Amino acid sequence: MSTAFEFDSKEFASSISVQVPHVEGTYDLTPDQVLLDQAEHESEVRSYPRRLPIAIKRAHGALVEDTRGQIFLDCLAGAGTLAMGYNHPEINQALKEQLDSGLPYQTLDITTEAKDRFIKRVKAFFPEQFATESVIQFCGPSGADAVEAAIKLAKQTTGRNTMFAFRGAYHGMTNGTMGMMGNLGTKARRTGLMSDVHFMPFPYSLRCPFGLGGDAGAKQSIRYIERLLNDDEAGIMKPAAIIVEPVQGEGGVIPAPAFWLKELRRICDEHEILLILDEIQCGVGKTGYRFAFEEAGISQIFFVFLKRLAVVCQCRSLYSTKRSIHGMLANIRAHSAVTN
Repeated sequence: MSTAFEFDSKEFASSISVQVPHVEGTYDLTPDQVLLDQAEHESEVRSYPRRLPIAIKRAHGALVEDTRGQIFLDCLAGAGTLAMGYNHPEINQALKEQLDSGLPYQTLDITTEAKDRFIKRVKAFFPEQFATESVIQFCGPSGADAVEAAIKLAKQTTGRNTMFAFRGAYHGMTNGTMGMMGNLGTKARRTGLMSDVHFMPFPYSLRCPFGLGGDAGAKQSIRYIERLLNDDEAGIMKPAAIIVEPVQGEGGVIPAPAFWLKELRRICDEHEILLILDEIQCGVGKTGYRFAFEEAGISQIFFVFLKRLAVVCQCRSLYSTKRSIHGMLANIRAHSAVTN
């Protein structure tokens, strides 16, 4: 066995093995009583238990123990949320101190000292220019909630209803976010999804509709979007926003080229369209930068993120630069004054 973790905490060491599990034979994955109870009492709308038929008893670091006492090396990490692993001693200590502080469990959106510290520390993690120009909105427990908030804010700000998304995209499982999902299998049996969504080609060689791939396909994708927006006979209204994952997740872990993101930013500026970057999955150190959009050096965006910073609180946040909203409103009002 090889040591997976090195911790000084005796409590940690005594609670679960810190060694990589070595299996003799095969794991027992037949349903035990806890799984049978889950199947009886929970709805059929279950996802992970269908592919991972285990009932978890406890976990530390990257190791998970099921109710049979079998140890697993976990590569899922709460769907990418647990950057520090399970039950990190420092995180647990901070939680205990917070629980003992007397702060209410629920404060709606009323601020607290703890919330204020959290916001300031998160903003300090951003690129400096973006941090000084950004404001935050806490949206709820899922990434889809943050994306829905961005959609509503974009539509309210611009007065438009159309949205541009990309082929291969994934932004969540609500009616609005599923309306912007590329995967047809998931959407096939759903009705009433958000309408007036149009899908643009994402720069990916295997799905390139132009038969080019590589940088040539990415450049053609930009030309396609630009020509569509400049064509009065295209039949598609100008969108409130363009939403994109700098690295597509469910679509295949596909990074968008930095030059392509820069060009997308330019198009949005020229046509007074808001740009929403969804880094729920790809943000916080997964691309060599703290955030994937940093490589492109773009700003004035709606930025949806916080999956890996959630750890235990499961918060998702929407950041937007003040200039992206105020500037857009000023441009729309000025245009309205001229045309009226």
